[in-house]
Amino acid sequence: MLGFGRNSKVSFSRSKGEECIVKISVYFLALILFSVGLPALHAQEYGKIRALNQRAAYVIKQRNDFVAQVLTSYAIPHQRNEQGAVVRIKTEGRWLDVTTIEVVPVLKEAGDKRQQVVAHELFFYTADGSIVDLFSELTIH
Repeated sequence: MLGFGRNSKVSFSRSKGEECIVKISVYFLALILFSVGLPALHAQEYGKIRALNQRAAYVIKQRNDFVAQVLTSYAIPHQRNEQGAVVRIKTEGRWLDVTTIEVVPVLKEAGDKRQQVVAHELFFYTADGSIVDLFSELTIH
């Protein structure tokens, strides 16, 4: 039976009390480090994601401009949307709605066994199911 009177036998060891204080201090310190470090890590990851998004936007713009440049070099009429993507091309006197464009580099092996891009093949997939294939010696810089 537990009692707190004059004859009670309840005692606490100092080492257990000190151990408890140390554990609480360690947990408190870990909580502080976690709460301070987490926002910093989140900000760092956000910065990386933002940089990747900016790079992706730049690459997409570069690709859209390249496709339009190739079409212009072949005097193929085309229309672009507000993001600069080619959405329609005119071939054989009719306008075709473009759903997808693939740009495939054409590689050539140099004398030192390295490959370099010497041209591009562009595939325009249209809404009516046709594919317009265009070969261009222009390269993306």
